[in-house]
Formats: sequence, structure tokens, C-alpha cells
Amino acid sequence: MSQTAEPDRPEGAYDRPVIRFAGDSALLVEFGNALDPAINNAAIAFNARLKRAHPEHVVETAATNRSVLVCFDALERDPDDLRTELTDILAEADWLAAPPPAGRRLWRLPVAYGGAHGPDLAALADLMGMGEAAVAEAHAATRQRVFMVGFAPGHLYTGLLPEAFDLPRLSDIKPSVPPGSISVAIRQSVVCSTTIPTGWRTVGRTPFRTFDLRRDPAFMIEAGDEIAFEPVSEADYRRFDHMVGEGRLPYEPEVLA
Repeated sequence: MSQTAEPDRPEGAYDRPVIRFAGDSALLVEFGNALDPAINNAAIAFNARLKRAHPEHVVETAATNRSVLVCFDALERDPDDLRTELTDILAEADWLAAPPPAGRRLWRLPVAYGGAHGPDLAALADLMGMGEAAVAEAHAATRQRVFMVGFAPGHLYTGLLPEAFDLPRLSDIKPSVPPGSISVAIRQSVVCSTTIPTGWRTVGRTPFRTFDLRRDPAFMIEAGDEIAFEPVSEADYRRFDHMVGEGRLPYEPEVLA
């Protein structure tokens, strides 16, 4: 199957989705091979359609930056039959032109940049040839799309940041960063949900918890939602952290049209 992008397609988009086997109990539906908002939206919109369709014996679906993983019960569902059903659903629409799913939300996350919360901000600023305040301002000025949720429970991948943030990951892995850490690389941000190791450059921290078992649901932010990072002082960070500790949100989300 050809994977050449049509002239009106974003760079990296396939001329038609590709379905691949992912082991013996999953299929992978790919919409492109690049990190692009339109390709990501296609994956998220198709995933939402699958959830509405409830294909028989499909146990889980998950949207990624550019694809949808469809896990099924291999003892109950023939993979070729499922592949045919997925092909039929794919034929319903031009998914690269599909509108975003309804119910998306805009989340405002307070962030304390630099210092102990963002230990890599100074080095990143030197690398970018900017001051620390300018880097934090540039990061917060970009409203970012949640491309995917994964790696750890509630771990967010967001973007795209300006070209100046198109920088590689660190050459070494940091043993751990705390929950709420905001790290950047390759024009993306990640919001850490738990204490994890990372090779990304940590620039700040939010008191908001993207994964909290005290809440129902424990995961509040979904792929396709948008994030507005809001710089706050240390005093405000502590105030918001206290609110979160009491089970309250720093800000209520806004439903997007």
C-alpha cells in the first residue's frame, strides 16, 4: 500500500490508513508517520468512533500520536474479520479532515518554572540562547494539544511547541522526577503523573495531578484536550498544591466547541 502523502495532506500523512498486526491479539491502525496535529486528530477521532461502535470482542482501544491500537480477544474474534470491520469504519470518513470529538476540554495548569521545580530550565535557556524567563514565557504562551496519554498512568504528551524547542532529549536518564513535573524535548511537553525516570528536560512543575485514585475518574485529561500552562509564583504554587491535596482543582476546565 502506498504511503505517499497527497498534495493536500500534511507531511507524513498516509494516503489511506494502514492496518498492521501488533502481536496475536491486537491490530494497529496508522494514519501517518509524523508528529502532526491533523494526523493525531485523525487517530483520536477514529478512536472515538470505535468506542461508539463497540466492535464485538474488542477489549480496549488506545489512540497514540499517529495511530490507534485495537486490542481484541483472540479466542473469540477472528483477526481478519476484525480487520474487515475496521476497514469498513475507516471508509466512512476522511479521518484527516474529521472534526475533533465532542466534549474536549481546555485545562489551565498552574506551573512554577525554574528553581527546584525546573532544574533544567537554566541549561535549556543557555542552549536556546534565551533568558530563563523568556523560555518560560514562550512555553506558557503556547496552548498545547494533548497528543496522547501513556507511558505511565495519566502521563501526558502535549504540543506542538515553537521551533526553538525542537531540541533532543538529554543524553542521560535522570533517575526520577516527581509527579507534576513539566519536561520538554522535540517540540513537545510531558506532564508526569507519577515519580518516574526521564530523559526530558524538566522546566517546571504543576500541583495538578493528572492521575489521582481519590478521584472518579482517576484520569481527567484525555487525548484531544488542550492545555494552557500558567506561570505562577512559589506562593501560588503552594496555595494550589494545598487545594489539590484537599481534592479540589486549581481551575475548572472549559468545554471546547
